[in-house]
Amino acid sequence: MIALVKTAKGVGHMELQEVPTPEVSPDEVLIRVKACGICGSDLKIFDDHHPYTPPVVVGHEFSGEIVELGGKVSKWQVGDRVVSEQHVGACGYCRPCLTGNSFACASKRACGYFTDGAFTEFIKVPARLLHRIPDGLSFVEAAFTEPSAVAVHGTLERTGINPEDVVLVLGSGPIGLAAARMAQAAGASQVIVTGIDGDEKARLPKARELGIDHVVNVMNTDLAELVDQLTDGRGADVVIELTGALPAIEQAFTLASRLGKVGIIGQPPTDEVSIPYRNAMFRALVVSFSYSSKFTSWERALSMFARGAVKPAQFITHILPLADWEEGFRLAHTGEAVKVVLEP
Repeated sequence: MIALVKTAKGVGHMELQEVPTPEVSPDEVLIRVKACGICGSDLKIFDDHHPYTPPVVVGHEFSGEIVELGGKVSKWQVGDRVVSEQHVGACGYCRPCLTGNSFACASKRACGYFTDGAFTEFIKVPARLLHRIPDGLSFVEAAFTEPSAVAVHGTLERTGINPEDVVLVLGSGPIGLAAARMAQAAGASQVIVTGIDGDEKARLPKARELGIDHVVNVMNTDLAELVDQLTDGRGADVVIELTGALPAIEQAFTLASRLGKVGIIGQPPTDEVSIPYRNAMFRALVVSFSYSSKFTSWERALSMFARGAVKPAQFITHILPLADWEEGFRLAHTGEAVKVVLEP
């Protein structure tokens, strides 16, 4: 089968190769990949700015159809339409696993990074990671489940949105836009989404199309002044940081209200980040860090899709064949696309 492989460490070293079709173990299923989205982490793997173990088939935002069952698999059938969590290798016995947080298991080896992923024709995954695609949702739409689950986990589960909250989302990438829509669905009174000049190509126009209350280009609008105006000087009840940019991370703490909440999802380029620690302490901010997702995140994302509270088709701007992966990566990297989906 043909697969997009990161062949070695360093910038680039990514190409289409012929690789063997995976063989399933007793507790696994083989899935024919129907669609797989390009994630920011895929771009970082290309640029050698994200952990991975080469050679590895990249891609993890996928949907597909079961074509083979391992001998111990029950409750699933060949032909079932599915998406899958990423927690391959989770041990099942540590405290995170036993408390439903296998994303934090030290043994986890996410597909597309440390085990073979889904920019290919077939992928094998443990059956325990599967979720059923709702009727009426296409495979392309279902490929948006993984980033949506990340948004659910970081925004709704770890940080939390209360009705009438003013929510500030720093960053207008796919997860940021999904988080903004979820905040609206959760009853936020006002939702603010930010971006920069480069985001005017696709992301900020998409935010306006989605009906986000306030869409702000921070390069020509004073964000702090706007937040003050919208909240009578109180600050945002919830700030979700999704850019990973060092100035934005610091600003997340200063724009939150007293007793407000800050959710950190964006990945900075360094381990050392400066924050206004004492300022945050004396205002008694609640700070949560989030990455990945868990079972409930996926179920909630799929439920929102099924109910139409979040419409994944609105976020997908480009659908390309896997053979055109370079163009897809270019569109995603330049900001000309919101979400690019590749079809094998």
